[in-house]
Amino acid sequence: MPLPDIRLATPEDIASLPAIERAAAALFPESDLPPTLRQHVTPIGDLRCAQREGRLWVAVADDGSVAGFALASANGPHACLEEMDVHPDHARRGFGRALVSAVADGLRRQGLQSLNLTTFSHLPWNAPFYARLGFLPLDEADLSAELRAALAREAALGLRQRIAMRLALQASPRVTIAPCHPLRQTPCSAVPR
Repeated sequence: MPLPDIRLATPEDIASLPAIERAAAALFPESDLPPTLRQHVTPIGDLRCAQREGRLWVAVADDGSVAGFALASANGPHACLEEMDVHPDHARRGFGRALVSAVADGLRRQGLQSLNLTTFSHLPWNAPFYARLGFLPLDEADLSAELRAALAREAALGLRQRIAMRLALQASPRVTIAPCHPLRQTPCSAVPR
């Protein structure tokens, strides 16, 4: 199987991303992603801003359509994977793995130290998927105030069984657990997947 084509998003890609996010959200059991949150998507303005700042990657299918996307934010030497979705029509073809790899590689080249995220602990395409890519779950004692706040916001939205995870991007004698909030003061994982 050929490697998926991953690239930084262009302005033309933006319009297709909300439909991908909605389709991916439809895979979650209602007990995990309440119906009121299923139609929530990343605002177009946030996607445009991320695209201009080089924080938005897309996976391109063989037919040239966008199969998935990943949105990251930076806070000092750390980053947060804010959103990562693959359309169900393109699931299990390596797009998610390739997106995360491209994001990590891009951030590593920029000298960032870690990539953080929040995700469901029990769904196979969430924490177990990220663990296979090298992310480690963070204990309560290792959470920054920002990650604690992100998990609290998610709980307030009705999301349960959530954890924070981190991928080290650089070898460092002292690892700091990074805050997980994007530029422009937008909440981390406003409706995380």
